[in-house]
Amino acid sequence: MLSAMMPGLEFITGSSTSMVMLLAKATLILVVALGITFAMQRSSAGARHLVWLVTLATLLLVPALTAWSPLRLEILPSIATTNLPSTAGEGFSSSPTATEKSGSAPSSNTYIYTTDGGGSSTSNNPLADMSGASTLLLAWAVVMLALGAWLAYGAFVVRRIVRGAHPLDTRDWLTPLWEIADRLELEQPPRLLASADAKMPFACGFFTPTIVLSADCDGWSEDRRRAVLLHELAHVKRRDLVGHTLGRLACAIYWFHPLVWTAAKQLRNESERACDDLALSCGAKASDYAEHLLDIVTSVRHDATPAVALAMARRKDFEGRMLAILDPELRHSTPNRRQSAILVGSLAVIAMVVGAAAPAPRAPAVVLSSAVPVAMGTPDVNQDAEERPAPDPAPSASPAAKLLQDFVEPEKDKHVDEADEEKTAKEKAIERLGEIAPEAKGAAANDDRPVLLANILRTDKDASLRRLAAWGLSQYADTRVAADALAYALRRDSDASVREMAGWALGDGRDNTVAVTALIEALRTDPNERVRSIAAWSLGHIGARDAVAALTAAMSDNNKGVRTRAVWAIGHIGPKEAPPAIFALLHDPSPGVRQLAAWALYQIEDPAAIGPLNAALKAEQDSELKIDYIRALAAVGEKSVDALRGLLESPDPKIKSIAVRALAGGRGAGPWPWPWPEPRPHP
Repeated sequence: MLSAMMPGLEFITGSSTSMVMLLAKATLILVVALGITFAMQRSSAGARHLVWLVTLATLLLVPALTAWSPLRLEILPSIATTNLPSTAGEGFSSSPTATEKSGSAPSSNTYIYTTDGGGSSTSNNPLADMSGASTLLLAWAVVMLALGAWLAYGAFVVRRIVRGAHPLDTRDWLTPLWEIADRLELEQPPRLLASADAKMPFACGFFTPTIVLSADCDGWSEDRRRAVLLHELAHVKRRDLVGHTLGRLACAIYWFHPLVWTAAKQLRNESERACDDLALSCGAKASDYAEHLLDIVTSVRHDATPAVALAMARRKDFEGRMLAILDPELRHSTPNRRQSAILVGSLAVIAMVVGAAAPAPRAPAVVLSSAVPVAMGTPDVNQDAEERPAPDPAPSASPAAKLLQDFVEPEKDKHVDEADEEKTAKEKAIERLGEIAPEAKGAAANDDRPVLLANILRTDKDASLRRLAAWGLSQYADTRVAADALAYALRRDSDASVREMAGWALGDGRDNTVAVTALIEALRTDPNERVRSIAAWSLGHIGARDAVAALTAAMSDNNKGVRTRAVWAIGHIGPKEAPPAIFALLHDPSPGVRQLAAWALYQIEDPAAIGPLNAALKAEQDSELKIDYIRALAAVGEKSVDALRGLLESPDPKIKSIAVRALAGGRGAGPWPWPWPEPRPHP
């Protein structure tokens, strides 16, 4: 009766069974993800981001998994047609269709009803039956295409901004870019552009990662530049643009489902917080980093960043990020590969089971034989259960199923060895440079490339080619021919950039007399401060204990960069006793130098440093530097107890907390997240 009155109802209860199951599965997966992330509130943002990423990726696979449906579960009854006996209503009669008159098998749902007045009316017409389905399908397609067009327009706008932007290729931009790319272990840094059309810094580009900054970025301080680059390069490192695009596609397909929009929003928020965590783990100070973000957000009133790009911050989502950045109790770590593999694999298995499950058919219900009153002339649809067509067998595994199986394979099968990864990246870089440098260290003894590069470094008149040759020889820095050529260039080349590259390349070798002697000489006598700075770094990188005296003398250099690298080198070498010159640097005018001096003392663990550290702690005004001094005191051990005892009465809860941690056991004050080595130069 209802199907006769409402022809569209069959769409809901019959042909759309798979659609209803699809929506039920998608909702179940989203609810499970909400529950998991709610239970992970104190976990890292990177772990929660993985949950939402797998969830949204699964939603895109659910249609294929539903079609596959190899798991027959008796959870829900399958939809079966109920046979009702035919009863002619008063004033109505039923007659067979033309098909029946011709002797063909009658249709189960097509009848013609004739009234006593000779008129006729048609019910369950196929076009009428599909009217509801067609309307809903059309509405879904129109909205999906509109959202797709909106995303395509956003991609067009991003492309236009990138084309009209100008590159930031000066040294004051490239140096922090290369340094942070090295910290994050990026094989190649992304393009760095500035555009007047960009109000908020954003990352974009699938195949060519690009960072676009606002036109006023040249007026930023060095700290702000590093904070912004840390955040945007973190997006590139984490490949967040892939997850962001998956979320947008899921919203376009499931635009009618509010939980999908919630999942996409949570994915975006967690990716931003995960990038903040990565920036903090790379040594950014939480207070300074939060201040830079706040200034950038408040300076942009109307952010028009296209939806397909990853803007650095949005006003409406910023309050939670600020609280997370400044909360010392939250975990700011990122899940390692093993943890990520376990989490992704577990979620994928759950999603596969839910997506592939289908209701198993049950025995048909008993058909009542009593007459049913008919108001509109219900047709006689008596049909034995044996005549009903058997359900279609489950189709064979689809390509989506195989894709899902590949998705849950162990993580180690999806990643090549890290050494091979580095080797491959270097090979590609070398190919772009004309295959000048070798593929890795330890080349065969009959390899002529070191000799050829050494000859170019000694004799070529083009400084850019000599610099490139020095860069290539860094791969052979352990060999005598390369060390001799690099030492010669460091002493005698007329171009400071060539000497700087030669000094850096020597730091890639072993602690040998040729390299150490040339580097010490450059540290003491080279007129260029960048060459002296790189010489100090290389001495520390190769661990040259014979260079401690020269590095100690360099601590009084007029250039801050040279002093900084000299202190870093001594801390990296780790002599048994701290040079007294480091104690004086605890009162250096530069906060960065003072922090580095504290780090070096933290590495050396010399009890003689307790007095100078305690005096510097009392005179220091910077609370972050006070914590660094406490870390250095804690590293000394039990002899620093007297110096730490007074800190237990500090009115600053953070200092009091770090002092208690220090007393709890040596380096209990926590790891030292800074400093990092010299960035890899790009010829």
